[in-house]
Amino acid sequence: MKWMKKGHELDHVYRKMQEKDLFYIFGAGDYGRQLYQIMKDEISVAGFIDNNSRKQGQELYNQMIYKLQDIKWDRNIGIILAVSQFSRSAVVKQLQEAGYVEEEDYFKIEPFMSAWYVYKYDKVYFTNISMLPSTACNLNCELCLNFNPYAAKPDVRSIEQVKADIDLFFNCVDYVMLFHVSGGEPFLYPHFAEVIEYLGTKYRHQILTLRTVTNGTVVPKDELLQRLSGIDFEITVDDYREAVPDSKEDFARLIKKLEKYHIKYEINKAEAWIDLAPTVTDHSMWTEEQLTTHFDNCAQTWQELRDGKLYSCNYDGYATVAGINEQQKEEVFDLRSFAPERKKELVEFRLGYNDKGYTNLCRHCRGFYMDNPVTGKPAAQEKR
Repeated sequence: MKWMKKGHELDHVYRKMQEKDLFYIFGAGDYGRQLYQIMKDEISVAGFIDNNSRKQGQELYNQMIYKLQDIKWDRNIGIILAVSQFSRSAVVKQLQEAGYVEEEDYFKIEPFMSAWYVYKYDKVYFTNISMLPSTACNLNCELCLNFNPYAAKPDVRSIEQVKADIDLFFNCVDYVMLFHVSGGEPFLYPHFAEVIEYLGTKYRHQILTLRTVTNGTVVPKDELLQRLSGIDFEITVDDYREAVPDSKEDFARLIKKLEKYHIKYEINKAEAWIDLAPTVTDHSMWTEEQLTTHFDNCAQTWQELRDGKLYSCNYDGYATVAGINEQQKEEVFDLRSFAPERKKELVEFRLGYNDKGYTNLCRHCRGFYMDNPVTGKPAAQEKR
């Protein structure tokens, strides 16, 4: 989105939020659970909505889970859309077809939470942030969204650089729902345990969920897991056993070790990967308006923290590190220039606003669209 009234883009959203007496949280999964924990004492929650028939009629945090058709709409009732980017476009279409209007009747989780805290309490709240201490990986996936197959060499940051970014981030941001340490393969980063320990001891009170991810093919040493066993964090273990059959034994060993050291984990098995195709997509003839529309419609909801800056789109940042993109200054927010009077501006940037209205990668990216017809097998390996 292109900034039109910097520092005031959310004025209308907050006014509409204030008109509501009750809210339903649409999504009884990961995002909905986290949102409820943050907002339960701030708003009156009437219940959850979910399209999963197995959840409907059940309770979550003593709140009933409904299907959308069960909700009797009232102008004083609002819906907060708390589903991941992977299923969001379908739910938005569902709400719109049912007559609900965005920022009038329903609100996406990111602007809702951020606007609530910055307008009501002058606090900067983010739904999530991604940090990559290293892009080094033992796999070479064809559709890697870090674009590692294009990189001449991995980008491995020093522990001092990583800690400096973390300190700067939490000097500017009061609270983040999900702090995600990613990669590359995090278990290959030599200072991985130190990063998690640093976040878990110094800033855990400013993080609801501290999470990392592993490709399930690297089994860390017992000493590393022992260091992490007392820290409140969780690991997403990607299941690539079909694409990388040689990893099956390592996957089983990893799960066994995580359970041995009582480290929380969940297994993620994707059906397909989207192909952003940054080296074959050509939008160079598009107008500024077309590029802005492309960026606004993209379902990508993440930003990256790196080198003292936030990057408008994490994939734009990854492509830059891989050497296939030229990032421009309008696409970053330099946290070193942050001042208290810029809190609303920082929140708006995190929600996708910048001076251009898009990123340079938009000229060479299909977009993170759920209906993108070009997909591939998760973790299919490319020859090195």
